[in-house]
Amino acid sequence: MFIIHANMLIKPEKVDQFLTEIDALVTASQAEEGNISYVLKRDVKQDNLFTMVEEWKDAAAMQEHNATAHFQKFVKDMQEFAAAPLDAKVFEGTEVKRG
Repeated sequence: MFIIHANMLIKPEKVDQFLTEIDALVTASQAEEGNISYVLKRDVKQDNLFTMVEEWKDAAAMQEHNATAHFQKFVKDMQEFAAAPLDAKVFEGTEVKRG
């Protein structure tokens, strides 16, 4: 399993537009076969800081996602929305079963 934490600092005046447009990315990404989870989180202290938390079943699923039209549109749109470069961290791991 691959986990991505993508931190996005959005221009304050673009936050509403960003939230409207990113909804399509989240919906389409959650429908991808190799997706386990795809959730946008908003920072509680900084209104224009967001983290996309993604879980993919394997590297192939992650690569397929990066090639989709909805992800490529997001990459293009981020040029307009971003107040700073995207800060993405990728982790490889396994689920911990408890109990």
